[in-house]
Order: sequence, then C-alpha cells, then structure tokens
Amino acid sequence: MKLFFLFSLFLISIISDAQTNLIKNGGFEYDLTNWNGQENGALSPYDKKSGKNSALINQYTGAEWRAFDQTVSIAKNTYAVECSAWMKAEGIENQKEDYKAAAVIIEFTNSADKQVGTETIARAKGTTDWVNYKKAIKVPADAKKIRVMLALAQTNGTVFFDDIKITTLSEEAFSKLNSEAK
Repeated sequence: MKLFFLFSLFLISIISDAQTNLIKNGGFEYDLTNWNGQENGALSPYDKKSGKNSALINQYTGAEWRAFDQTVSIAKNTYAVECSAWMKAEGIENQKEDYKAAAVIIEFTNSADKQVGTETIARAKGTTDWVNYKKAIKVPADAKKIRVMLALAQTNGTVFFDDIKITTLSEEAFSKLNSEAK
C-alpha cells in the first residue's frame, strides 16, 4: 500500500508539472490547419526540424510582409508564458531596419482585441541552420489572447518554421528562468 501511495504521488507530480502547448499544430503535421495566412507560404516535407513537415515562407521580389499567425486564449491569472520556436533562414536580405527580417513575434491583446503588448521572440537575416529561439514573457495584466506571427517581414529570402510552442509559466517558474538567464 505504501508503495502504491508513493507511486501515485510520483505520477501526480509528473502530470501537474507537464506543460500544455497552447498552439495547435505547431509542428505543421496537419498541413497548415489552425494557421491564418496560408496563402503566404507552404509546407516543406524536405527541410524540417522534426516530424513530417515544416512551414516556409519565401519571397524573391517585392519585400512585402508575409506571415502565418494563430491566436490563442490565455487562461485567467496566467502570470507568464514561454514561447519557443525553431527557425531556419536561407538568403534573407539584409535591410537597414532591424525589423525587416525573418521573425517570430507574439502580440498580447485585451478583450476588445486591442494590442496591449508585443515581443519579438526571434529575428534572423542571411543564412542560418535550425536555431531554437526561446523567450519567457510576463503577461500584461489586461491580456486575454496571444497572437503568434511567423513572418518574413518586408524582406526577401526563405524562412522555415517548426515546433512552435507557447506554454504557461507560474510566477515561480518565470522568476527561476529569469534568474538563470542572468
């Protein structure tokens, strides 16, 4: 009986520590399902970080804004979130402005869908191999939703995205991550 009790406590601690990805189809295993802006890119079964696909955006002329995005709700009393994304760049043109690059950006919105905060998670120019970008962000007090944007922002080249995740963090977990980063 004592062994069963200890085993049960172990299972409960594992389950309660598990983090759920708020992003649906972040690995692009189900085509571009759950992503807006499907006309801006395609799937790549050839160049991917894991699974069967990655998403890609390429543009050779025009240097327009091209992006996929997905909006998810934030649970009440969420203290912080951690965004993680794998990104690979090929021939992204270097522009004067820093924001003109391959990017992963999150935007916090309130109940009226007004922006209350924004964070750049990743930015790349030139050519890179797959890089895992990760950032923990405190959720603004009045934020109700998060919009994640995977973009080729007003420049030319090709960018691949895979394994996009947003998980919630407690105040303790957020503080621990920030103290480790220093």
